[in-house]
Amino acid sequence: MIRKVKQFNEETKQLEYEKSTPKVWAQDLLMDIISQYNYRLEDDMAYDQHKMTTKEKELCMEQVKKQADRIAKLFGFDKHWIT
Repeated sequence: MIRKVKQFNEETKQLEYEKSTPKVWAQDLLMDIISQYNYRLEDDMAYDQHKMTTKEKELCMEQVKKQADRIAKLFGFDKHWIT
């Protein structure tokens, strides 16, 4: 059985789970990874950002947000949650 965390129960101090499907599990995993891109790009050396002009970085980040939103919409979300 595939389980995903539903919530943390403060009273029992236990995680509560709900059943999931492989598809939903994979979507959750990918959305979690996508939601973390902003933190990964804080390092200027990551992905050769140090070689980009300020304008190039802005254009690239705009594209990253657009692509992340497109992926989120495929999974039924309005947009990814870092926008």
